[in-house]
Amino acid sequence: MPNSADVVVAGAGPAGSAAAHLLASAGADVMLIERARFPRDKSCGDGITAHSVAILNEMGLSFESFDGKAVRVRGGRIGAPTGETFAATPDAPAGGAECWVVPRVVLDERLARAAQNAGARLVEGTSVIRTLLDNGRVVGVECTDGTSVRAIAARLVIGADGAHSAVAASLGLGRAPERHIGYALRGYYTGVADLRDDLEIYYFDRHILPGYGWVFPVGEATANIGIGIYAGELRRASRKLRDILAEFVACEPNVAPRLTQAKPVGRAVGWPLPVSTLHRPTVFDGALLCGDAASLVDPLTGEGIWTALVSGRSAGRAALAAVAANDASREVLSVHEREWRRIAGGYLSAGRLLKNLAKSARLLSLVVRRARENAYYASRALGYGLGTLDRRRALRAIVLRALFNPSFFRPS
Repeated sequence: MPNSADVVVAGAGPAGSAAAHLLASAGADVMLIERARFPRDKSCGDGITAHSVAILNEMGLSFESFDGKAVRVRGGRIGAPTGETFAATPDAPAGGAECWVVPRVVLDERLARAAQNAGARLVEGTSVIRTLLDNGRVVGVECTDGTSVRAIAARLVIGADGAHSAVAASLGLGRAPERHIGYALRGYYTGVADLRDDLEIYYFDRHILPGYGWVFPVGEATANIGIGIYAGELRRASRKLRDILAEFVACEPNVAPRLTQAKPVGRAVGWPLPVSTLHRPTVFDGALLCGDAASLVDPLTGEGIWTALVSGRSAGRAALAAVAANDASREVLSVHEREWRRIAGGYLSAGRLLKNLAKSARLLSLVVRRARENAYYASRALGYGLGTLDRRRALRAIVLRALFNPSFFRPS
């Protein structure tokens, strides 16, 4: 492993690989350091929404070439605490909406190899321990392969090393408060009956809202099944994640009857969700943060792949500018934060407000009922979650209806 690079990227998940791919494609000397060795798993719902698909296609990933390990989904099904559901294909701009489900053990390696094929130096089985500082400016990283520790000099460092980011910690960013953290738990099940080409989401328990359970198809009669919940609701529920998942699997009326012959594959695995409500700084002298390390998980759905890709690419572009100017100051790198906020900031802010509305079991039940009655409402409601429509329009529509058609919000 060389002792220096123009840019060191810590973490080869979607954010880090997107940054390294962009940098290497432009001819930069970039080192992509990954703690594990591929193939390696990553706890996730495995859903790739439409706005993520477009970026992955630009990186050269063709889901049709994933050797049958990618499942195309064309719509979704959403359930309320009452047990009522609606199904729809998301309303989308011309060209339609395309979503996929791909296990992260497959997706992340494909992304890392895409960066490597573009010219990035991929170093596996090595962990970044901390950043190296010179007069308050990041000038490299210290890392270990488990047997020895070494320093890597860099003009700048991109921290894409996840929710427990060593880069973020070494920059003085502490643990996120409870209100900005969610938790998820997922397992794989075989023998699942009546799987459709849908992303299924069920707000099944009014006591843990806006938490929900999901069923995502990953193969023939095989599904990724899990639950996501905010830390505060989890504490107030006085239950463990595994107990909530067991309840979802055994009691949700739209799920339980389809699992009578199902069997779990391995053990369910949990992970933290650092949501964007934290407003964590992402630009420093000599360093950038992106993806989960920057706390950019969607507050409404818990999805983090799209914001990881967006912020990874904006970090890559900012790094290119810094290398070209031979200036990795905070001022030069601030273009990173401006770019990802321009692309994803409104989406995340609207997600925070919609998440707060989803705490109401009554409102969720009303949304599902109205969507069952009207295909237009159903399609748009799904589009706001799957990244095919502007969420801010949804909020404006809610406000206008509350002002001019309040009867819309009364139970029929």
